[in-house]
Parts: sequence; structure tokens; C-alpha cells
Amino acid sequence: MDHISELRTTLSHFFNWNKARLTCLVLMVEALFSVRTINLTQIAAAFQTDCQEESAYRRVCRFFTNFSFDLSAIAPFVLNLFTFNNKCILILDRTNWKWGKTPINILMLSIAYKGISIPFCWSVLDLEGASCTDDRITLFQRALRRFPRKKIEAFVADREFVGTAWFDYLIRANIPFLIRVKKSYKIIDIQRDINLPAGHFLKSYGRKKKVLNVPITMWGHSLYLSFRKGTKGTKEPMILVSNFPYKKPFETYKIRWEIETLFSCLKSRGFHIEDTHVTDPQKIEKILFVLTIAFCWAYRIGQWKAETKPIPQKTHGRKQKSLFRYGVDWIRRAFKRIHSDISEFLHMLTFLNSLQGGACDA
Repeated sequence: MDHISELRTTLSHFFNWNKARLTCLVLMVEALFSVRTINLTQIAAAFQTDCQEESAYRRVCRFFTNFSFDLSAIAPFVLNLFTFNNKCILILDRTNWKWGKTPINILMLSIAYKGISIPFCWSVLDLEGASCTDDRITLFQRALRRFPRKKIEAFVADREFVGTAWFDYLIRANIPFLIRVKKSYKIIDIQRDINLPAGHFLKSYGRKKKVLNVPITMWGHSLYLSFRKGTKGTKEPMILVSNFPYKKPFETYKIRWEIETLFSCLKSRGFHIEDTHVTDPQKIEKILFVLTIAFCWAYRIGQWKAETKPIPQKTHGRKQKSLFRYGVDWIRRAFKRIHSDISEFLHMLTFLNSLQGGACDA
């Protein structure tokens, strides 16, 4: 079981937990790559230990039930594993499903990164439907303790994440945002002193197909509005508001889609988070902690391997698999061969060991 102790030592640089808890974390990460689902029964069944499956299951349950730790301890791991630009784009969105009649509702703040977003801070809402302003503010305040405000190039979000109090918080916190709004919202065109619904805004500019960074007032806030008519296949216009003028607002907002790619990796195209039968919000937040470790490691290994052995392309030109899936397959292969050849696993571990991370207290 040398590989368990090796991975445990590596993770101990980031998570200052006792040996038993770190060992359980390592066993869960290994099992997660083996079964590719966060269903706790299957995770326990895949534990590489001599104990009975029932004992392994109880151990996993104790980890999520009795062990309390700071979720923001994931931040140094993420920030050291990925090389972000001096300025980053933050993305906020929700994903939800039901287990029986119980809604599972995850509010996720992530960092845009080369076509995908990286999970950074999250909250599981004890309700069904949209988040409230207090939920978002609490999430942002947690994130800003670990992520410098000066590194935020833009914060992007969809039409769900609007409101007078929410915009007031973002402006007071000096967070540059670019958020899509509904066409029914009323705005005041400051330059022309026109009060009208956002959906009628572009019509007042004649034949123009788009306008950029027009000063407006919305919900009492001085903002900039960028408007683009719907393109082929999308009848809905794109209406964006921001507290700073952006040179390319539509291109910047388009990056919001990266969080959808992240969700697909956590769900059906990756670790099948929807397979969990856990419904307690605090336990699901801890499950996301484990998933984030596995996701980040897999994606970076995928990048690393693709540099020396590029992913084959299909006949239509697209790659056969994503970088994330590429990394998952390589790590799974390394775990399966570990008893006959540990060199590949140690090679991947060397990649993690090269990180200069500081330990974070639980």
C-alpha cells in the first residue's frame, strides 16, 4: 500500500488533517477513479483495504457525518495546481436535481480556465429554486478570503443572478461584473433620457444590430448596457449590464458556458454526482470537496499527457475525448497497474509533489 502513503503525504501539504482522515480521503479518491461514481456504496466496495465492505462503508459515512473541516481549504490546492492569468474571470451558476422528492441544489462559484471552469467555492442550498441575495453574498465573502479581489477581471452570471441588493453588494465590493438581464427589466438611457424596457432598447437605435457600453440607470445603479440582436437559431436578444465598460462584452460573457462543461464532468460525463443518495446539504458540500480534488488532478494530468501524447481526433475533426476524460483514463490505468508497476503512478504523483502549497488547517 505504498501508493496510499505516498498520496497521503502529498495531500498533507494542503490539508492539515490527521492520518486516519487523510487515508480515508486517499482511499475515496482512488475508488472514485475506479468506479467513476460518487455513490458511497460503490466507493466503499472499491476500497483497496483488507477490511470488510460494511466496515469501509461505515468509515466513509463517518467521514461525511462526523468530520468537520473548512471547505475553503480547497483553495490553495486549486490555486497551486493551475496557472491562472494575472486577471481571472469568475463564473456563478447553479445545478440541481432531485433524489426522490428531495431537491439537491448546488450554487457554484468557479474560475474560467481554457474552455472549462475550475470549482473554487460552493454552497448547497436547503431549498428548491433560485438562490437569494444572502446566499450569493455569503458565498462571495468566503471566496474573497482566499481569492484576491484585484485578480478579478470579470464576474459573469446568467439572468437568474440579478437584483437591486445583489448589484448593490457587487458595486460596493468593487467587483467588476457582466451579467445578462431579462428584456422586461426597465432601464433609463442616460444619454437620451429615455425610460423603456431593455428589450425595446435596440429598436430605439434604428438599424443597429448591437450597441456597446451605453450608460444607463437600472434599479438606481449607474451601469453600462450592451445589447445584441438574436442571431440565427437564437431569437432572444443578448442584453448585458456591467459596472465597468468592456471592450468585448459578448465575447467575455460567452465564457460563462465553461461552468456548464464543469457540471457535465461532475455529472454524467465524469463522476456521476447525481448517483449519490445523500441529501443532507452539509454532506454534499463535503462530497464536492472530494470531487474537486479528483476533477482538478484529472484535468491537469490530461493536459500534461496531451503535451507528449496528443488526444486522437475523430474523422470530423473533434478530439476523441476531453482533457478531463483523458486524465481520468490515465489515472485509472495507473491505479490498476499499481501492484505490477508503480512507476506511472509515482510519475503522476511527482507532478502533484512539485506544487508549492501550504497546509490549511481543518
